[in-house]
Amino acid sequence: MTLGEKLKKARINKNFTQEYLAEVLNVSQKTYSNFENDKSKPGFYQVEELAKILDVSVLDFLSGDNITVNQNNNEVAIAQNYAEINVSEKLIKHYEKRLQDKDAEIAYLRQLLDKK
Repeated sequence: MTLGEKLKKARINKNFTQEYLAEVLNVSQKTYSNFENDKSKPGFYQVEELAKILDVSVLDFLSGDNITVNQNNNEVAIAQNYAEINVSEKLIKHYEKRLQDKDAEIAYLRQLLDKK
C-alpha cells in the first residue's frame, strides 16, 4: 500500500475532508490531493502532523505495511508485519537524535529538582 493510499484510508476512517487536512498542514487542497494520489510526497514534519491528527504511527505511514481499519470500533489497526519495515537510515538517525535530546532534557530537569 502506498503512502497516498494509507493517507486516504486513514482520512476516510476519521471522516475528515481533504480540505480540512490541507488547512491543518497549511497547504492547498490540491497539494494535499497530490499526496493522496502519490503525485507528490509530504515532508517528514507533515507526515508527523498527519500521523498525530489521524491517530496513526509515523512508522506505519512510512513502512511497507498496510493500515487496516477495524470497523467494530473505528480504530486504526496496523498490520503487525514489522519484518518488512522500510525506514531510511536518515529517519532512524533523526529519531535517535530526538531521543538523545529528550534524555538530556530529562537529566537537566532532574538536576533542577535535586537542587530544591
